[in-house]
Amino acid sequence: MIRQFTTKRDIVRAFANTMNLVNPELQDHHEKVSYLAYRLAEALGLDEKHRMMAFAGGLLHDIGGVLKQGNTSLTDLEMSAGKVAVVGASILKTFPVTSPFAAIVRESQTPWQRLKKLHADLKAPHQIGQIVHLADAVALLLNEESPVLNQIGQVRQVIRSGGETEFSPEVLSAFDSLCSREAVWMDMLYRPQFFLDLMTDDRWITLDETLILTEFMSKIIDFRSPFTAMHSAGVAASAVALAELSGMSEDECKVMRIAGHLHDLGKLKIPNEILDKPGKLTDEEFNIMKEHAYYTWVLLKDVRGFGQVSTWAALHHEKLNGNGYPFHLTEAELSLGSRIMTVADIFSALTEERPYRKSMGKEKVTAILRENAQNGLLSGSVVDLLVEHYDEINERRAIESKKASRKYQEILARKEQE
Repeated sequence: MIRQFTTKRDIVRAFANTMNLVNPELQDHHEKVSYLAYRLAEALGLDEKHRMMAFAGGLLHDIGGVLKQGNTSLTDLEMSAGKVAVVGASILKTFPVTSPFAAIVRESQTPWQRLKKLHADLKAPHQIGQIVHLADAVALLLNEESPVLNQIGQVRQVIRSGGETEFSPEVLSAFDSLCSREAVWMDMLYRPQFFLDLMTDDRWITLDETLILTEFMSKIIDFRSPFTAMHSAGVAASAVALAELSGMSEDECKVMRIAGHLHDLGKLKIPNEILDKPGKLTDEEFNIMKEHAYYTWVLLKDVRGFGQVSTWAALHHEKLNGNGYPFHLTEAELSLGSRIMTVADIFSALTEERPYRKSMGKEKVTAILRENAQNGLLSGSVVDLLVEHYDEINERRAIESKKASRKYQEILARKEQE
């Protein structure tokens, strides 16, 4: 059993970098909000537990934006900030590891006057939601192209103009105390990655803990579209089944599941108009689509302990004959894990419904996989293994896909109720 697999800080950094892919306008926004939320909580005298809750709330506050169709910009998010917060809370509630932050994110866009009316007994999540609300407003006001210290007065004036309608007196007072601390402002604008240094809990986490966190991360991309809402779950289940049949160890199979969860993280860089296009992609559109595998590699390659994960996840569009992408690796350069992930990805895609076609049946899927193997694109031994155990693997894929689909439908239902 692998006792230590990666670190909490590396997972948080990978998550933050993943959110940065959504739109260039979002670059470092969540890091700035997370950093300032922590500093505000510190100025309020909150203990370390609640400071870290503010830190996490800042990082997660716009997670509901993953369900917005089309390109997501800061303007889009702020125009529908209330709904984004509600949807984000719904997503966080569906995973035990993130559920403690759901109330914070839900209240992160609630004005103070309304918050007081909604909750007669204001508890920690409500106060921390207010902290994130103010930190978000400040981060939106900062101009990357101007010296930050020259902006403090104007930012303070805008925040104060909202007064106690938007923000609680305590949070406003904490903000005032930070306005005289030049380093706080320079950290936000010039060193946004410094937010990671505030993490006092930089412990190594186990393989099982990593599995839980990466399942949540997989939904960032999958929940963007009804056609991908179950894809990573299906790929992970299929890849693990093939890994088991190939004789991989229990720990290797867990690593394979993590790689399956994360193999499409780079698709956050791809516009929904391309992901959901009902017809064939143009050459230009396909070139954009091809970027996703590279960005998956970029997001995962520096995470400690993720050597196999990044390789197995990012190489799922490589082909044995060297004509895959983005690295054009050949058979000798592709490990068994990478070959398994490629077959699992194609198998899952063929058995899922897509905007441009219906799901395919066993006979057609088998024929396509065998043809790809005969043409030197896919591993013949892995394809043979899948065909031999087709019904068992497909059942495992379908079970996990349905679980993911139910979570997606639950979140959509909550979104519509609001």
